Amino acid sequence: MGGARVPARSRSSPWPWARRLALSARPGAVAEARSCTAGFLADVGDPCVVADAVLLVSEMVGNAIRHTGSPGSLLLVRRPGLLRIEVSDASRRPPLPRVPHGPSESGGLGLFLLARLALRWGWRPVGPGKAVWCELRIPED
Repeated sequence: MGGARVPARSRSSPWPWARRLALSARPGAVAEARSCTAGFLADVGDPCVVADAVLLVSEMVGNAIRHTGSPGSLLLVRRPGLLRIEVSDASRRPPLPRVPHGPSESGGLGLFLLARLALRWGWRPVGPGKAVWCELRIPED
């Protein structure tokens, strides 16, 4: 597990700031993606925004692993006031939103949360697979 990471940035670094993480298809990939996201957003002044981003990354990476069983990647891109999260996997199958019906039913929560928490979200073909992305407002630096 692990991947190439863009070097740490300083306040004088030009925008956008980005970090890419290679993801294995193992369960530990979700925890690694969460940690990577929290670290990337460590200087954001709003802990609720960071929590939302970490939650969405967790759901997106978990969905990619659960539904494809293949390695992928996480890309975080930060611009003034905006965070883009992109998770790539090896499947061309588009994400299909479902409404979770109750606490005992599993599945359907990830895309539901994307629709509720993100400014916008979508997916696009990438090579032999796809990338699911979302954008969140974050405090301006």
